[in-house]
Amino acid sequence: MARPKTSVAARRGSSPKPKAALELLDEILPLAEPTNEVHHDAAVLEVGDPAQLLELAADTAFRPFLICRLAPNIALVDPGRAHDLAEALRRRGHTPKILKP
Repeated sequence: MARPKTSVAARRGSSPKPKAALELLDEILPLAEPTNEVHHDAAVLEVGDPAQLLELAADTAFRPFLICRLAPNIALVDPGRAHDLAEALRRRGHTPKILKP
């Protein structure tokens, strides 16, 4: 009787390679499709590292505020909810910098 085949990783006891932050971010908060649209008074969330955006997008307290990603470290915020997002970030100990035109 033949033994079932197992992968090299399984035989060595190692787990498969974990997904990169951008791959996980693509699943949670997809990148916006490019369009020729202009949005007035749009609110965006910009972080220093895509891993930070992944952490925020994966958090059920922040995810409802985020619509999609515009770049690896920038997300479009739900219109009219930027103030609510800033307050939620402050409650969690973050210090958002609010820029207005």
